Amino acid sequence: MLSEDPSTVKKVHDNDKIMEIKVNSTTTSQVLARVEKLISDSMTSGNNKHKFYIVTPNPELILMAQKNGNLKNALNAADFSIPDGVGLKIANPKLKIIKGRELFLELIDLANNNHWKVFLLGGLGEEAELAASKLKNRKPNIEIDHHKGARLDSNANPQTEADKELDEEAIDRINKFSPNMLFVAFGNPKQEIWIHKNLSRLNIGGAMAVGGTLRYVAGLSKLPPKWLPNSLEWLWRGFTEPKRIGRILNAVVVFPVRYLFYKLSH
Repeated sequence: MLSEDPSTVKKVHDNDKIMEIKVNSTTTSQVLARVEKLISDSMTSGNNKHKFYIVTPNPELILMAQKNGNLKNALNAADFSIPDGVGLKIANPKLKIIKGRELFLELIDLANNNHWKVFLLGGLGEEAELAASKLKNRKPNIEIDHHKGARLDSNANPQTEADKELDEEAIDRINKFSPNMLFVAFGNPKQEIWIHKNLSRLNIGGAMAVGGTLRYVAGLSKLPPKWLPNSLEWLWRGFTEPKRIGRILNAVVVFPVRYLFYKLSH
């Protein structure tokens, strides 16, 4: 078990705000220690009073939250709001950036070390199933289950009656499995709003919004080369996934301009 002291707990909850969205200035080790403590306490007490969730705001998500009140509430209500994206350093050069997919892998290692149960929800097509299969092979101590979930609108509401049934089916499956960690991959902003909306109904230790991470785990998207600086990862994504160009421009062009105007008006 990771060691934790009061200073670790405090540092995880040292908050900053970027355009009214809370972010935690912390380190990966501090997040892992706090997560382990919360899940351990839940397992010891036999209830979910320590239930928590993790979001990973990036420039694009913060821009979305300026127009989507449900997303803004979901981000600011999170127990961990981990800044993901070097573009956020424009707002705070001292901010510690933690990539969401790397935090996911660290949490999977933590789950494997502690023999936790893990549930994967969402993804495109069969991403969750493929990712679950690969994780089972790599991390034999994890008990893992998955569900593709329902099609949701931008406020995380099921789109059709059939989707309502799928949504309830997914929640029922999660609750019967009772995972220590639930990873939700519905994409922004649906996953963050869905977790916030349904957390009280879920029999889990904690949850994390993971976006496209399952695609990398499933082997459907290529990871950037290790030699590529973090500041240029957006360029790699543009080359390998051209459909993301609009989102990339939001992060590297629109966000700095919008942040400048925000600062000038406030």
